[in-house]
Amino acid sequence: MKNTQIKRNNYNILDLNNNNSNNINSLPEVLNSILIGIMLGDGGMYRSSPTANTRLEMSFGEKYKEFADSLGNIFKDYMSNPVKSIEIKGKEKIYINYRIKTKSLSIFNKYYEMFYKIDPHTQRFVKIVPENISNLMNPIVLAYLIMTDGNFDKSRNRVRIYTNSFRKDEVQILASAINNNLSIYTGVLHDRKDQWILTIGIKNLELLRQIVYPHFHNSMLYRIGM
Repeated sequence: MKNTQIKRNNYNILDLNNNNSNNINSLPEVLNSILIGIMLGDGGMYRSSPTANTRLEMSFGEKYKEFADSLGNIFKDYMSNPVKSIEIKGKEKIYINYRIKTKSLSIFNKYYEMFYKIDPHTQRFVKIVPENISNLMNPIVLAYLIMTDGNFDKSRNRVRIYTNSFRKDEVQILASAINNNLSIYTGVLHDRKDQWILTIGIKNLELLRQIVYPHFHNSMLYRIGM
C-alpha cells in the first residue's frame, strides 16, 4: 500500500501541474474528470445569465478541511482566492464550513450546459446526469463522485452513493455507465419517496477499491471502508 500511496501522489502532482487557466477552450484531461465527478456529487455551478460565464462552487463541513484544501489546490489556477472558512452559528455552537469558489470563466460554460437544464414545471435550472455519461465515466470520475457524495455502510460492507437529487432514470443511466465502463456492478436502490441511490456491494468492493484508490485523498478513504 505504501508504493501505491507514492504513485497516487506523484500521479496527481504531475498531471495537475499542467493546469493553465489561460486556456479557455478545455481543462486538462485529469481535471476534466475530477470536475465531472464533483458535479455528479455535491458540486454546483452558478451562471447569472445565458451569456455570462460560469463558476464552480462547493461547500464542505468542518471535518472535511483536508479534502477542501486539496480541491482548492487542484483548482487554484482558476480561483482568485483560496479556500475560505466561514463561521455558521448554530443553536448551541459555532460551526466552520469551507467553501471553494472559482472565477467565472468561459471554460466552465460547457459544464453548466452539460449538467443543468430547465425544469418545465418550475422554469428553473436543475442539475441532471449528463446524457453522455457513458462516454465520461472513468476511475477518476467515480472516485470523486464517491468522495463528494458517498458513504461506507459497515453493517452491510457496501458503498452507498447518495444520488437522491436525480430522477430514477438518471440514476439508472449512471449505474449502467459504472457497470459497463468499469465492470463494477452497481445497484439502484429506492431510498425514500421518489429518491434513489446507488449501491456497490461486498462482491464488488475489492474491485472498486483497486480502481478508485489511486485517485482518493487520504482523508476520504473511509468512504470506501479503508
